Amino acid sequence: MTFRLAALLVTSFLAAASARCFGQEAEDFPDSALTREQWQQRVEEARHRSMEFIANARAQPPPPMPADQLEREATDRAMRDPTLQPGDIISTNKGFVVFTGREEEHQPSDFQSPQSTEHPR
Repeated sequence: MTFRLAALLVTSFLAAASARCFGQEAEDFPDSALTREQWQQRVEEARHRSMEFIANARAQPPPPMPADQLEREATDRAMRDPTLQPGDIISTNKGFVVFTGREEEHQPSDFQSPQSTEHPR
């Protein structure tokens, strides 16, 4: 009895789920009434708009970035480099520094000037 009831419930749920899938009407999809030619026309118009956008973007390059901003960005990238290992020397906008930190997130204290890291001989 319990098995039959469980089987009946499962069958009911499956039937209800499949009925909802087939319940979508063509009106739910406004493009469903388009002919092949109309669809191709839409694709061509979209392609044309895309080509115009690309041409405009190429014709108007972004303004050049100031040199000091470029240097700061290069320094930031170098100091965030996850491949740095202790003893690595990097060039920054303020000169050379030696990486003395670990593989964790780098802090400004992980970089020192080369003179302060020299060992007496």
